Amino acid sequence: MSSKKIKLTFSLLAFIGFGAFSQNNSQNIIYETYDKIVGLDNTGLFNGTEFTDIFLNTDGSYRYFNGFDYTKGSVKYNDQYYSNVFLKYDLLEDNLLTHSNDNLSIFNVKLIPELINSFSIYNRNFIRLENTNLGLSGNGFFEIGFLGKDIALYIKRTKKKKDKPLKNGVQYQFSEDNFYVLKTDGHYNIVGKAKDVWEILPEKEGQIREFSKSYKALSKSNPDSFMIKLIQYLDGSVQNTQQ
Repeated sequence: MSSKKIKLTFSLLAFIGFGAFSQNNSQNIIYETYDKIVGLDNTGLFNGTEFTDIFLNTDGSYRYFNGFDYTKGSVKYNDQYYSNVFLKYDLLEDNLLTHSNDNLSIFNVKLIPELINSFSIYNRNFIRLENTNLGLSGNGFFEIGFLGKDIALYIKRTKKKKDKPLKNGVQYQFSEDNFYVLKTDGHYNIVGKAKDVWEILPEKEGQIREFSKSYKALSKSNPDSFMIKLIQYLDGSVQNTQQ
């Protein structure tokens, strides 16, 4: 089914005064209260296009981040922050989806990528990087691995699709195809392992070799954790405690 524009833009009510809230209340509580008073339907979150998943006949795998179902998260969309809303991250096409828990829930809404600043889902924080100059496909969403003083690491979450012909149609299989992006001196570089890092930072080759030797088991069991710890170590934020 072709996508159609969901025109659900409504006039916002006058912004409520926040003076009635205690200063001890978190920002999320303030935004959630505002959304309840105004109604999420009226806030502009559902300004996007209808999304339909045409790859439902799978082997049990899925195209989304951490599960098939929607989960509660937060998103900064069109310069407005939304907390405790339903989100789902499509890794196949690099899109963020939402729906509501009311009569609008019949729609799966694909948010306009250019209007997304950042979002959080499953306690993971993602950001949209517009100018990496890496020529990557997708909409530029990256998980924040580590932001240091002189160096930053981002994790690019993606999935690839494989078709399996069956007698009565096609079955789809999805598998992870992740990689890392290292930012140094304002430049972005794709890295996949520790050796790639020392090619970018040759002056730190000794530290990287030492760290890799200490955390060899972690590099195999949890590559994400290993790479984050490595960059933290190179940034001086943590010590190599397994020397």
